[in-house]
Order: sequence, then structure tokens, then C-alpha cells
Amino acid sequence: MESRMFDDTALFVHIVKAGSLKEAARVLGLPQATVSRRLKQLEQALSCRLIHRSSHQFTLTHEGEELYGQSAYFVESLEARLAVFQDEVSGSRGKIRVLAPLSLTISTLQSMFTRFLEANPGIELQLELSNELTRFLASGADFALRVGPQEDSELSQVKLGDIPLRVVATPGYLAGLSSPPGTPEDLRACRSIVVTPIARWRLQHRTTGERVEFVPDGARVATNELRVARNFVLDGLGVALLPLTEIRDELESGELVPVLADWQGVSRELFAVWYRRQLLTHRASRLIDHVREECRDLPCLTAAGAPKRETASRH
Repeated sequence: MESRMFDDTALFVHIVKAGSLKEAARVLGLPQATVSRRLKQLEQALSCRLIHRSSHQFTLTHEGEELYGQSAYFVESLEARLAVFQDEVSGSRGKIRVLAPLSLTISTLQSMFTRFLEANPGIELQLELSNELTRFLASGADFALRVGPQEDSELSQVKLGDIPLRVVATPGYLAGLSSPPGTPEDLRACRSIVVTPIARWRLQHRTTGERVEFVPDGARVATNELRVARNFVLDGLGVALLPLTEIRDELESGELVPVLADWQGVSRELFAVWYRRQLLTHRASRLIDHVREECRDLPCLTAAGAPKRETASRH
């Protein structure tokens, strides 16, 4: 009974705002007979007339003015809050918390995030940059973007794309060698710049598919930061195996050149990961889909197929 009275009171507010039963019926998408019946139903429940109505007149009674004055704000406020909630459930509003790698975000992901936010003005992004998955749980993130598959059985993960790797150096460094490297074995004679995430070099022949892997001997520089490794290579200190996301501009300009024409690094996989016990919100799922779709349009990334995952039915 109380629930029906609340619904009918909300209908009464809409009738007053519309100025007539006919206009209220049109706005609400209800038959005029239904609007009239529910108004009478409310008047009977309250034991008073709320509206004087005739074919030419529509005025509120004293009781109608009192009820409208006391209920209009609350009805409108609740409807506004429900509209916001529906936006959040549909994924068009609300916050998304993401944990992402520093270098990859600066080189590639940030522009993807920008385009997503421009297309979704109701979304707020809380972005924490860290290469440590241990930060994931503490950060309270909806999901993390990580390079390489994660072995934690508590994590759900979906592949978004592949990041190609290339062995590169400056033209000046190669010109200083007695002969340019032609095979992976020749790289052992080169000065190397090694970055921790790619300490073991995995190379694949472009045509035969043959694979070799090794740890470079006597690295001239070892670092845990991709951009720093790239800068040492640009300084002419040696060769490095680096993601195409970090060096695409330098390859295009000629500042860096591929070292082995027939060989390339084995691609590294980009994943979105989240805890199995945690369902994704629709907006987080939409951001993951956006990143995967954008991977299709970047030469420095190759996209994976559409993922299958569970999403939350509500925020």
C-alpha cells in the first residue's frame, strides 16, 4: 500500500508539473485513463481531493498545494539520484581505478585513456603508475594492466594485445663495429644495454620461426627503466632489445635502426588483470574493451581477440 502511494504521489507531482492530466500522460508515456485512475486512487487513500479538474480548468486544492510543496523536492531528488545510478550501472558515469606500468602509460596508454575520457565525460579515471603487481590489492584498483601473463591463480586475466620487440642501435654505434651483426650469436660481441623486464633476450627468425634465447654477456648498462635504457642506446653506448612502443618514433626518424634484419624479439603480451572474487563494473569493462580496440590501430601493438569475462550487474 505504501509503495503504491509513493508511486502515485510521484505521478501527482508529474501531473502538477505538466499542467494537465493529458500532458502528464504524454510525458510519462501512459494512457490518460491510467493517469486519471491513479490520481483518484491517491485521493481516496488520502481522503481528500487534490485537484479541481474539468475540461477547461486545472487547479490545485489547498490539500493538493500542501502535498505538492512537501513532496516535489523529494520526488525530483530521488528521480535524479536514480538517473545517476542508472548511468553508473550502464557504465557512462563513475570512477575507474587502474594500475598501469609507468613507461607503457607514458608512451602509449595515456593517449588511449584520453580518448576514452573524451568520449565518456561522466567517467573519472584514478590512475596509479606502478610496475609492481603487489600494489594492486593495496591500491583498490578495478583492474591492472600488465605486460606478461600473471601466475597468481587468484587473478582473472584477459589478453589485450602483443607488444613487438626489436634489437636496435644507433647508426653511429653500428658504424664503429668491424662488421655489422648478422645473427643472434654476433650480438654477443656487442656492447649491450639490458633492461630488467627483458633481461633474457628471446629472438625469433622472421621467416623460419626459429627461436633462440640468451642473456647478453657483460652488459654495459643494466637498468629497470625502459626509457632510461632507450636513452643509453640513443647515446650510442650499445645495442638493446626494446619494445616497439618505446622506440617507434626513433625508428621512424632514423635515430635508431634495427640491428638484425631477419630477426626480431618475441612479442610480449599485454593483459588486463583483476581478482577473481571481484566482478568488473561495466565502465571498467568498457575501458578494457577500448584499450583492446585501440591496439588494432597502432603499429607498435597488435590486438588480441575479444575477451570473455564476467561483469558486475551493478556498481
